[in-house]
Amino acid sequence: MTKMVAKLFWPEEARLSEPEILAKVQAIAERDSRVKGHVPDIVWFHRFDETSTAHIRKALGMNHNTQGSWVFYIIVFRKLQPITDLSGPEFRDAWWQIINCHRTLWEAGVYHRDISPSNLMYYRLSCGRVIGVLNDYDLSSIQDDCARGNERTGMVPFMAIDLLKLSAIDDAVEHVYRHDAESFIWVFVWVCLRYKNGKLRRKPRGRLDQWLKVDAFTCCALKSHFLLMLRHESSVRPSRSHLDNWVLAQALLTPVASYHTRADVVAQENVFETWLKKPVELITTI
Repeated sequence: MTKMVAKLFWPEEARLSEPEILAKVQAIAERDSRVKGHVPDIVWFHRFDETSTAHIRKALGMNHNTQGSWVFYIIVFRKLQPITDLSGPEFRDAWWQIINCHRTLWEAGVYHRDISPSNLMYYRLSCGRVIGVLNDYDLSSIQDDCARGNERTGMVPFMAIDLLKLSAIDDAVEHVYRHDAESFIWVFVWVCLRYKNGKLRRKPRGRLDQWLKVDAFTCCALKSHFLLMLRHESSVRPSRSHLDNWVLAQALLTPVASYHTRADVVAQENVFETWLKKPVELITTI
């Protein structure tokens, strides 16, 4: 029997709903194999209009449009497994599949903007192969939703360094593909250092635990220090199950470090090739 999982949440009404975004995603999947099978499968969903907080505003005689109001949703999906369960080549394979899915969606006008380990999932085919899935689109936007481009969305430990700086606090920095690409790299590093055979390591974890406990600006400083100095220290060691992956992680971090230290100019259309594809091809065959 196929297992299901229910997502219960209160999204902002003015935002395009996750089921609406996933409908566009599924349409793209039907015509592109890089997306098909790599996105969540909705079984059922329902929006409870009677729960809208706009009703409260109306009852109080306040402005009752949907801007700034929330409504309750339930979405039922087929159950997936977290990518952190995987190690070795299977982890690399699933991660790379998700990157290609994400890039294809981005080029088609669907912007995920919330790359984190909890949103990278997988399932296993009967033949044993793992299939990576890009999950959770409730913070996503589409090309027509221009107002969403400057939102600082994502989990702080995995956000691009540029989005953690003071210049981004007032949503003054446009969230572009480069930022999601950098997030994918931080996720890869995170899993290599914090997980062993699919389980959270006791210690050492590369001092990454601190990233979970601090504000955005402090995390920016910690990640910058890691990028420039700490990642080369002998005290930062991957688990045995991710030894080969750590070689790739270092190769992935190199162009990111060059960008942040020398302000290397990189065109958006070249980010995938230089930050992701080239290191993968140099280190391993996927």
